[in-house]
Amino acid sequence: MKTIKPAILGTLMVPAFMFAAGSVNAEESTTTMEATYLTETPENTFHADALTGNQVKSSVEDDEDIGTITDLVIGEDGQINAVVVGVGGFLGMGEKNVAIEWDSLELTKNEDDDDYVITVNASEDALEAAEEYNRNEDEDEDEDNK
Repeated sequence: MKTIKPAILGTLMVPAFMFAAGSVNAEESTTTMEATYLTETPENTFHADALTGNQVKSSVEDDEDIGTITDLVIGEDGQINAVVVGVGGFLGMGEKNVAIEWDSLELTKNEDDDDYVITVNASEDALEAAEEYNRNEDEDEDEDNK
């Protein structure tokens, strides 16, 4: 009987090793996903141009316009981290950019349900007093020009 046990164990172990080796090979091979395409805007989504160029209104100053969204800061995960708002100045002169975190904004639809109304719980003076937002690549360009 002792000679049968190793033979039985051996025959049971071979498929186990083959399965384990097959699992490793399956993990090593990578598949490339095909691109997927949209034909229309998915529900509960919007395009960047629905935000850029729009006025930001102050919820503490009777919905007065306090700046214009000039850019979006988007993470590698595709989530909007902040909006860049041009504040102060006159006709583009003396304007500075302030980045407002996305979670600080409130988006609602206007009465016609076709445009977004963007509000923030801050005054125009608060935005003008906020530290200016500088894009990292702007600093890189400055260093290149030296």
